[in-house]
Amino acid sequence: MCWKRGFTLLIPGLLLLIQAGNSCRTGHHPEEPSTDPPRKFDHWIVRGTILEPGLPGTYDELAVKDPTIVYYRDRFHMFYTGKASYETRDSLSYLSKNGSGLGYVSASSLEGLNGARRYDMGRITGSVLVAPQLFFFEPQGLWYLIAQTVVEGKPDLMPVYLTNPELEDVHGWTAPRIIETGKSDNGFWIDFWVICDDMKAHLFYTDHRGSLYRFECPLDQFPQGFRDEEEETVLTVRGENSRGRWRMHEASHIYYVREHDHYLNIMEAVYPHPIRKNYWDSRNRFLFGMVAQKLEGPWTRIEPGMNQFLGDPSSLYTPDGERSIYDQISHPELIRAGHDQRLEIKNYDLQLIFQAFDADGLGPDYDYNYLPWKLMVAEHQSDD
Repeated sequence: MCWKRGFTLLIPGLLLLIQAGNSCRTGHHPEEPSTDPPRKFDHWIVRGTILEPGLPGTYDELAVKDPTIVYYRDRFHMFYTGKASYETRDSLSYLSKNGSGLGYVSASSLEGLNGARRYDMGRITGSVLVAPQLFFFEPQGLWYLIAQTVVEGKPDLMPVYLTNPELEDVHGWTAPRIIETGKSDNGFWIDFWVICDDMKAHLFYTDHRGSLYRFECPLDQFPQGFRDEEEETVLTVRGENSRGRWRMHEASHIYYVREHDHYLNIMEAVYPHPIRKNYWDSRNRFLFGMVAQKLEGPWTRIEPGMNQFLGDPSSLYTPDGERSIYDQISHPELIRAGHDQRLEIKNYDLQLIFQAFDADGLGPDYDYNYLPWKLMVAEHQSDD
């Protein structure tokens, strides 16, 4: 008989529920939590904007967000979600009902991305795609784009994958295919993330309710192998501080830290909206981090305190030492040391791509679909 093992950790100001899952199904025996010392992330230097919204009448005229980026053959390659107005949405194909679609840019430097040619990937692939993730899957010799698409019914988002043998051929991507899983219910899921170790592929997602979930399959069965696997609840994180209640929201992005031989999970968190019931406040998003020796967990916080955050807007500074004008650190993507399915970074000297905007003067009655997101790069130097 197989039992799902889990525990609830209660700390003042924080609820952390860790569900270890079914060890008989996965063959995983929980390891000890990471013993690395806590890290402070109280000083990020914002180097500048790398992508701003596009021209009027284009698929990304209002906002650019959800970046994924690799450095390959002396160029940065970045896919992202663009947002268009409702009027433009009605005049263009392959945008979602809220005006979202997939874009691509490439340049030899981060600074060059904003002036580079922009490709409407919806028109190229003939599909509505958002929230991409890019990596090269070595076992098959193929580039993969993981994304989500809108479907009828529940859940109304579905994970998809596209492949391409040559990243530099923007027209070489296949049509999207659904990633079939053994998901046990029709509850909401969002922001799909794939990372692989030497034996398995892992598919993570979040639920907008504070929880993170995971599927796994043998490496040689990716991506079809998820269809027979039921999801595992990895953890649930909710807390409270002087600003109010907060919870994990979405965009759980995981990397292997080579010099420390562990995994870093960067997750986005939010505070409740001040006037809209059961809604989050997108003007105040931030990041927290957890580490684990294995992708199966267990995960522990990387920061010294439960209400200290890896990416807090109050920790953003200009190169001149002034406080940054940006009020969010949202949908993080680290610039990696490589480009394959391991998602490696070298150490904690981090380059972070994130979405943000200046919320000064923006009242609580804002329209989420018209928020002016743009993409920024910030750097953090570790004390190692």
